[in-house]
Amino acid sequence: MKGDGSRFLGFLMLCAACGGAPQRVDRPEVAETPPERLDEPVEMRDPQSRTVTLRVTFDAGSADDPPERLGATNLAARLIAEGGTEALSYTELVRALYPMAGSITAEAGRDQTVFVGRVHRDRLDAFYPLFRDVLVHPRMDPEAFTRLREEAKAALTLELRGANDEALGKEVLQSMLYAGHPFGHPELGSETSLGALQLHDVEAQRARVFCLGRARLGIAGGYPADFAARVAADLAALPRCGTARADLPEAPRVSERQILLVSKPEAASTAISIGLATRVVPGGADHPALAFAFAFMGQHRQFGGVLFRKLRADRGLNYGDYAYSEHFQQDGWTRFPLANTSRREQYVSIWLRPVKPEHAHFALRAAVRELGRLVANGVSEEDMERTRTFVGRYYQLYTQTESRRLGFALDSRFYGIAGSHWESLRTAWRTLTRDQVNAVLRRHVDPARLSIALVAPRAEQLAEAIARDEPSPIAYESPKPEEILAEDREIAAYPLQIARERIRVVPVAEVFR
Repeated sequence: MKGDGSRFLGFLMLCAACGGAPQRVDRPEVAETPPERLDEPVEMRDPQSRTVTLRVTFDAGSADDPPERLGATNLAARLIAEGGTEALSYTELVRALYPMAGSITAEAGRDQTVFVGRVHRDRLDAFYPLFRDVLVHPRMDPEAFTRLREEAKAALTLELRGANDEALGKEVLQSMLYAGHPFGHPELGSETSLGALQLHDVEAQRARVFCLGRARLGIAGGYPADFAARVAADLAALPRCGTARADLPEAPRVSERQILLVSKPEAASTAISIGLATRVVPGGADHPALAFAFAFMGQHRQFGGVLFRKLRADRGLNYGDYAYSEHFQQDGWTRFPLANTSRREQYVSIWLRPVKPEHAHFALRAAVRELGRLVANGVSEEDMERTRTFVGRYYQLYTQTESRRLGFALDSRFYGIAGSHWESLRTAWRTLTRDQVNAVLRRHVDPARLSIALVAPRAEQLAEAIARDEPSPIAYESPKPEEILAEDREIAAYPLQIARERIRVVPVAEVFR
């Protein structure tokens, strides 16, 4: 971003190569004042439930970071949740929560932030004042700010850049898809911006974006009948927003395939992420068909998808291979998406778990080829019925807990969906036709415009090999059936057609600098 000193983001401004993508899309200031009130709370009261879950979402995320203060929204959310209240230091807050087994957490995304409180219903009277004060009367403690800012720096430089190549590849992909766009940097921010952030920046960001006009309230579990009204009245003490949220510009259009290779000599494997920005969001007319097609390609951590069968089951290239019709963030150690990570714009993506460096070129070709075949040939009638049976049952598992049900109900509000988003998807899939799925695929997914992010140990060598587009045969440690070997010969020669000038190599130390 301009003024940020980020050379890495400069690499992503591929203006000549990206069909005239803008260098920077400034978000316009909006003069009108948003309504300073909460919408009707989302309530899921169950007198039989032993717990109470509160979720307060804000239409605020890293997209709202000031250009010179990347990471301010995430750091503000963490300081609210982990900095104590006006009455209690964070240590005192933790000591108060511990005996009641209560928890208060925050998660900031690109476009939405959520604060979650959970406690046994018998402890609600003691817990709720703590949750209320965290949100409405946060301590914004200087010592806690310094601690959390250093933690954010470490998460960016030591964890993301140093230890988590898979997550790094996903973040680099998003930076390519959203170069010059408010979604173009990680929630953590950049190393330079984090170093410059001061407490007053974070306090100002809290007042600007975690404000009443952007808030939504959801409550689930065994709470009293009048509890929701009490919480809504207390949240009225949140700061006033002053201005409505700015419109989100469209992602820059990528006209041809492009690659960004993060050079990491110490890496033992190569992480691969592939994607394309879309404006297909939940609740849109084309969303059910697009979600269906990508579930066929490869549901997260499921074994039946095309990519998983081709790359892992048949060839043993890696641990797993998956496809997503929208941004996917895993909920803890589950296989399911985290609620309240909604976005006004989305992207489709393919994630290949890391492969051996000598297999990276082949694996990339295999994935791009499969996507191209899907768009060109569509989903067969047989695969339609097999996938319809799977998703119709599997997606019921997404809402097993009251906390997830509540979170997804709030997401439905975000997208303007009446009722349950997941139930509306399952209903649409029952009557979805092959022609509808294939038409939506061709309308929104163009394999010729893919962005590809790789984190690799021999980046320059891989860049040259991809640009030459010569065959990349694969050797196995054990025999394979002839039908696989025959397909291997086709994959090895599959033309990626990416010119060298459309392949950037960036040292890992420069990523999000």
